[in-house]
Amino acid sequence: MTRWLLLLLFGSAPLLALAHQPAPQPSNRLVIAFSSYRDRPKHAQVYFYEHDGVSQGKIVGNIPTITNRQDYHPILSKNGKICVFASELENESSKIFVWDMAEKKLVTPPKLNAGANAMLHPTINAEGTQIVFAAWDKAGSGSQRWSLLAFDLAGQKFLELPNLNTPKFDSRMPALSADGRWLAYVSNRKDVVGAADLWLHDRKEARMLAVTEINSPFTDITPSLSEDGALIAFASDRPGGQGGRDIYLYDRAKKSFLPLPGVNSIANEQSPSLSPDGRYLTFVSERIKGDGERDIYLYDRQSQKLLPTPGLNSKREDMDPCVIVLD
Repeated sequence: MTRWLLLLLFGSAPLLALAHQPAPQPSNRLVIAFSSYRDRPKHAQVYFYEHDGVSQGKIVGNIPTITNRQDYHPILSKNGKICVFASELENESSKIFVWDMAEKKLVTPPKLNAGANAMLHPTINAEGTQIVFAAWDKAGSGSQRWSLLAFDLAGQKFLELPNLNTPKFDSRMPALSADGRWLAYVSNRKDVVGAADLWLHDRKEARMLAVTEINSPFTDITPSLSEDGALIAFASDRPGGQGGRDIYLYDRAKKSFLPLPGVNSIANEQSPSLSPDGRYLTFVSERIKGDGERDIYLYDRQSQKLLPTPGLNSKREDMDPCVIVLD
């Protein structure tokens, strides 16, 4: 009798202690914009997903589209007011569209896409007032290849990016820091380290920085910046990673790579997006335990773990994530 009583008391103690532990409390309100084929197998659409920063989330809306139009690479302003994205109607060149999150309507300035060839990969500042994107053979850009263009949404005019584009080489995949000063991008310039390297443009001083310490002889692409440009996340297929392509995070102040335990796998990881505060990281992975061929993952650098994202991914491809933290 005594033996069973002791076993009951002490054997159940851990369970009793666990039952009295408080559940994790939501710490932030995250919004993830992404592109998905979940409802349209042939044409992707932009969706919005809210997450509590711990374990709960849900789809909260999308950008209505039309037949035969594909919308992709959405980017949110830090204040959550504007979403810019690339869009391509069948048999036409891709364009850049601007979506007002509060009004839930397109507010694309007519001048933005006038007389343009293909335009891709938009990025935006914190206030949602300036965007930068890649354009092919755009008149006045200084290049007949891919070049970067800046546009003032409020003034509805193009802005100068002095000392950035080159006539014979590509500048593409831009990422603007939320404060608007730093612009990371990818180029195949002849003075690169590998096939495609990352560069950093200081818009305040109108000068270009070759960040050779983070580039490799391989392909380094799709940069994402923290709010002040101190952190750079990107994807690379360099040797020494976990799989074919991995996510890396570099601290410019410390001049060192930061650990991302649990982010990379033996599959391809790509398209990283840092929240402006640098805490959260979204990315795409092809790991076999996902819901579809490509899935979106949310990583908390503070707890150093992947967070549950119920309802985010589908059985089809989910891609191009962008994450912000709202007050």
